[in-house]
Amino acid sequence: MSEQVDQSKRNMLFGAAGLLGGVAALAAAVPFVGSMLPAADTLAASKTEFDVGTVESGQLVVIQWQGKPVFVVNRTKELLAQIDGHDEMLKDPESREIEAVSAAWMTDENRKYRAIKPEYLVVVASCTHLGCIPMYKATKGRKDWGDSVPEDWPGGWHCPCHGSLYDISARVINDSPAPHNLHLMPYKYTGETSVVIG
Repeated sequence: MSEQVDQSKRNMLFGAAGLLGGVAALAAAVPFVGSMLPAADTLAASKTEFDVGTVESGQLVVIQWQGKPVFVVNRTKELLAQIDGHDEMLKDPESREIEAVSAAWMTDENRKYRAIKPEYLVVVASCTHLGCIPMYKATKGRKDWGDSVPEDWPGGWHCPCHGSLYDISARVINDSPAPHNLHLMPYKYTGETSVVIG
């Protein structure tokens, strides 16, 4: 006895099974894709607000941004004067070598300051050699720092791990193991002294 197979029923069953399989695959993929999205606390940490006006004149503070330490320095007129006169000592005096050391807001006038407002420097506090945190040694010469800095020290940062040196604008000094200036991060002023980083 020969049975006739109903092709239309068979096609409908294949179609229904395929549709249910597709829905099941999509239902399984949604939580998987959702787990790859950043968590709410991560998104909140992507921006840091800080009032640079709370940093006293001549003082450096360290804040956090995306888990990284950030130097915020309120530079005095004397410290700003230390920026000039030693470009020949610097690997990248105009901060043009890589994108991480430059910023869209930089102009020829403020490039040497590496800051939107010259008195407030905001840079990532990790040495570009191996990521150590450099020590702030703002005064010129060896009087306060001894042999840890060169005789013609212009003031700035010294990384004690491997000897990298940066000037008061966080520009790397020649013969330092660090390849680049300290990195800048995106930031903007939302008020006279209020800054949003990120």
